[in-house]
Amino acid sequence: MQIKRYILSKTIALLLAMQLFLIGLQVKSRIDQGNSSLEALIWMIQQYIPVLVKIRSLQDKREKNDSPKIKSKR
Repeated sequence: MQIKRYILSKTIALLLAMQLFLIGLQVKSRIDQGNSSLEALIWMIQQYIPVLVKIRSLQDKREKNDSPKIKSKR
């Protein structure tokens, strides 16, 4: 079970990194097509924000799952 979770988390990290890389390539393409650097930068930031939010939510979920369980006293 632990190995599956490890492989899944590494796969998700790789896919998110690839998504960020592809956004960077699209920005270069936009600049090459004549868009101003500022326009391309604004577009890039708009694309990065959802990815970064997803990364943060996955980190929070992982930290929550990795934290030791507190036993309640009865």
